[in-house]
Amino acid sequence: MPPRLYVRRIAEGQGLNLSKFQQKARLSMSTARRLWYSTSNGKELGPRLRAVNLDVLDAAAQGINVTIAELFTPPPKPTAKP
Repeated sequence: MPPRLYVRRIAEGQGLNLSKFQQKARLSMSTARRLWYSTSNGKELGPRLRAVNLDVLDAAAQGINVTIAELFTPPPKPTAKP
């Protein structure tokens, strides 16, 4: 099984939605959707993303201020506030 991208969880953790991520990363909306959902067709329940250009990963990482490696690392889940 191909590795999963965690763009959405990282970006949402920074208060970004898909549109803001797309603008910050300077990606086309279709590319941003594929990364956001980690699917090859850019739909939430689509087939798992199998190939991504390194330049695209670099742009995504720079857009949310992380390394490319961090895009593949699940961020910690938020803890409940008392």
